[in-house]
Amino acid sequence: MDFYYKPIADVESFSKLWLNLKSKIMPVRENVVADSAIDLALEHLENMNDQELNNLFERMSIQQPNIMGFVVGLSEGLEDEEAAEDLFYLTTIIWHSVELSKNDVLLTVSEEALTALENRMTNLFEEIISFSEENDEDDMKNLIGASSQPSLVSYLADEFFSEQYLRLPEEKIAKMFACMTVVGESLGEA
Repeated sequence: MDFYYKPIADVESFSKLWLNLKSKIMPVRENVVADSAIDLALEHLENMNDQELNNLFERMSIQQPNIMGFVVGLSEGLEDEEAAEDLFYLTTIIWHSVELSKNDVLLTVSEEALTALENRMTNLFEEIISFSEENDEDDMKNLIGASSQPSLVSYLADEFFSEQYLRLPEEKIAKMFACMTVVGESLGEA
């Protein structure tokens, strides 16, 4: 039996074949923020003076008023001024990381998307609270791996589950982490 193959006639056909094959072999995550973008955002923020930080925060607030309202709502329920300030700082890091990663202005997250954000945050919060002490590291790794923004979620996990937040009840930490996670994921999709 002779083996016969049909040559690919043009570049477009080859490209389609390659993309089809590649999608079956390698999972593709579009709009994923890399660790390097987070590091760059942190470096930018650390090197900014107060006026530059205020300008950046104002630009973010204008571009993402719904996200800022979402974060303000959560921060008011924390009853901890330092934790509320941390949420705004982390929101700025997330937003700036995504902005640097996309190298473009982000689309505004709509009011309609906020309902989905709230539902996602509630589900994520309940998932985190249900982690067992014996498997909490594995549970967190699974949560990070399932996220559309694993680098951002990993960064947030390192922040929220550090000694800095031991002063807060576990439920507040879980709620803050869930909030920032859904903010990062929604900005990554914007």
